[in-house]
Amino acid sequence: MEKPKTSKKTLKGLINKAITESLAKLDLPKSSKKIEKYVSKAAKKLAEVFADQMKRESRKKSKAEKALSKVEAVLKGKKKVVKNRVVKA
Repeated sequence: MEKPKTSKKTLKGLINKAITESLAKLDLPKSSKKIEKYVSKAAKKLAEVFADQMKRESRKKSKAEKALSKVEAVLKGKKKVVKNRVVKA
């Protein structure tokens, strides 16, 4: 069970870099400090959303693995089900 070790700061940097590169490719005037500040804030918000989403996916995956291991234990006979609970056999 691997945990994604991507921090919000790393995600922010990646998003910020991608946005600035895509803006540089467009035929727009050179970006000012005000635009850079706006891009930085937007990247920070997006990083928070992506980090939360990754955390939720990780939790779902670990819960599914845990449930699967319980089912496998019951099938092997190491544990049994009593009143919808899994207990040691």
